[in-house]
Amino acid sequence: MRLYRSQVPRIAEDIINTFSLDGDIVVEATSKDEAERDLHAIMEEYLRQESRVVQETRELMEARQITYDQFGKVKSTVADEKGHKTGDDGIRYIISQMLEMFMMSNNVEEVFGDDRNMRKTLMRIFRKHLVEEADLDREVRGRLKNMRPGSEKWDIEYKRVMDDVRRKRGLV
Repeated sequence: MRLYRSQVPRIAEDIINTFSLDGDIVVEATSKDEAERDLHAIMEEYLRQESRVVQETRELMEARQITYDQFGKVKSTVADEKGHKTGDDGIRYIISQMLEMFMMSNNVEEVFGDDRNMRKTLMRIFRKHLVEEADLDREVRGRLKNMRPGSEKWDIEYKRVMDDVRRKRGLV
């Protein structure tokens, strides 16, 4: 699963609304926007770190002349070196940060929910909003089935088609 910047505001709003309605947290109406911004900040920081890892991955791949189809492996190596969690582990990291924020934030009056149930609820909310990268990859590869993977032309077309698919799904 991957978190996109365009999804961050909807996820933050959904989390605050869900927990408020369930009675897991108490947020004053005047603090609701600030509480959402706190969640927004956690996700944005994660995305900044992710962006740094992606940039370093691209630089490494260019320096070593590695084809784009190896991007996932190289990114995983770079992320491990940086101590950056990716995929489901990244989502679990964000969830832990959010639970800590609920306990410490001046914008959340009270927390009544227990960690275990709140983690499950947060994971459910993330799964509802996040896109499975493998689904995007399958769709792109399906559109490029007449091209040979690993070629320079394929790499260029893969990126172009992936950008189109993301744009159509509102992920950009």
